[in-house]
Amino acid sequence: MVETVKFLAERGLPFRGTDETFGSETNGNYLGILELIAKFDSFLCEHIKRFGGAGRGVTSYLSKTTCEEFIQLLAMKVEASIISEIKLAKYFSISVDSTPDVAHADQLTFIVRYVLPNGKPVERFIRFIELHGHGSENMEAVVTKLIEDLGLDVSNLRGQSYNNAANMSGIYSGLQARIRELNPLAHYVPCAAHSLYLVGSCAACSCLHATSYFALLQALYNFLSASTYRWQMLKDVLPPHGLVVKTLSDTRWSARADATRAVSSHYQEIVKVLGDICIDAKQTSDTRLQADGLIKQMEQLETALMTVIWHTILERFNTTSLSLQKVEIDLLSVVKLHDSLITFLLQMRDRFDEVEENAKSYVDVKEYKAATQRTKHANDFSMSHVHQIRN
Repeated sequence: MVETVKFLAERGLPFRGTDETFGSETNGNYLGILELIAKFDSFLCEHIKRFGGAGRGVTSYLSKTTCEEFIQLLAMKVEASIISEIKLAKYFSISVDSTPDVAHADQLTFIVRYVLPNGKPVERFIRFIELHGHGSENMEAVVTKLIEDLGLDVSNLRGQSYNNAANMSGIYSGLQARIRELNPLAHYVPCAAHSLYLVGSCAACSCLHATSYFALLQALYNFLSASTYRWQMLKDVLPPHGLVVKTLSDTRWSARADATRAVSSHYQEIVKVLGDICIDAKQTSDTRLQADGLIKQMEQLETALMTVIWHTILERFNTTSLSLQKVEIDLLSVVKLHDSLITFLLQMRDRFDEVEENAKSYVDVKEYKAATQRTKHANDFSMSHVHQIRN
């Protein structure tokens, strides 16, 4: 029974089903696995026959109450082992963040980072703590109380890392400032991956062409995924193991990298599918009209250029972000990664002609929409539109 609890807990699998009846198909993973083991274990089989569903007052070790006690005992054992490692290392740093769960209860995630005697850095999740306020004063009380409850000494705290929210990172009254009042040696380092996410997000939102382009990517996904027929049409034209269009995410920046990778890899195939939908008599007029609008945008050189630019940038951003999230990362490596990314982006400015030639291979149109719209005023025409994209 203990091994079954360990098996489910290690994999984050649910324990209970809709009932606790042996023989039921909905009795959950815990009782279901015990039934499976009982087929090969006569002792457990006999035990389940005698005590399965015996009700309260009978010691069976099969009830949800006993199961939860096993989970709690194992959790206490794991936590005690982590705390002993931290005390052996002496110095440690913390990383906390809050997020609501499915029950809309705000929970603070508490993570400790320290170095083992062999020099290997590790990060350990300690526990979730329910929050009743996001003020820095309340956060400080929760964090310091937990450190005390764990038997750790806040004077041994040497680092703290949070996101860039004012209540966490504020230099005057944020959580990091309040912790440093208790221990000036607890140096604050903003989360490098979160900072990079904010930079990329703000950069994308500050450019009208980029905002329009990502709206197009989301519109492509919404249109093709809204119908199983259209989705199958897309899959039929893709090569084996091809990438289908992806949705965007407001919180996971890597989703944008996935979306641009899919469009960049199969630009012509997506255009073909939209063209097939436009002439498909089985589709409604509204669907064909939507496909026509999307294909007109896809056939523009501006869209192809945005695809090449953002695919190139986001692939590098995503690779850097994944490196920044590694446990063994150190501050020197973070600085090197940031410098390398900045150099890469600066060099992108000098590669515009190369990027533009690549974009022209995606579409048949070789001129920008702004240029074709102003052909009657050739003397007035300037390449300001191109320069804006270039910058």
